[in-house]
Amino acid sequence: MNEELKIALENFLTALKECDALVRYQNARELYATDGRLMALIDQYNVQGRLLRDEGAKEERNDELIAQISIKLKDLYDEIMENEAMQAMQKAEEELTAIINDVNNGMQSIINPGMEGGCSGNCSSCSSCH
Repeated sequence: MNEELKIALENFLTALKECDALVRYQNARELYATDGRLMALIDQYNVQGRLLRDEGAKEERNDELIAQISIKLKDLYDEIMENEAMQAMQKAEEELTAIINDVNNGMQSIINPGMEGGCSGNCSSCSSCH
């Protein structure tokens, strides 16, 4: 990388570190990671998910047990998604992801002119529209 690009990258990284969206993300991540109730719910959700997978993989599966586990999973999911720390984390991730996508799209427009937004206009090379 040439010196001019190194300086530009350093300036960009400095600005990113001071970006409100990144600060909100870091704060939300800390809140998420230290929310004991949320972590317990996620652990329970993961355990129930493994139980469901294991029961579903059995030759003689217990459909009543599968239904009970499925209900428990849905209830846990709903409770997780209602948690303030989870909501803050999701919102902050979405905001930061939008910035990252803007940066990536800007670089792609320089690397591949005419393909702004990643769309070449040729649907055969596309995984899906956004």
